[in-house]
Amino acid sequence: MDTQNEISTMSLDYHFNEREIRLLARFFRNNEEKLPDGLLDFTSQIERAIYNSMSIAEAQAFYS
Repeated sequence: MDTQNEISTMSLDYHFNEREIRLLARFFRNNEEKLPDGLLDFTSQIERAIYNSMSIAEAQAFYS
């Protein structure tokens, strides 16, 4: 495979539990300036999971 012209696709089937999602969300929020661009889609999914499971007030308190 020519790694310069082709991007290999890899898949991971993993179901995060609530504790893992909360830990990742806080970690990503606290380190957002250090995260590589390649993790933007993943961090968006984690934040979406948080926002879909909490009220706005709960999410604000969670990130404060």
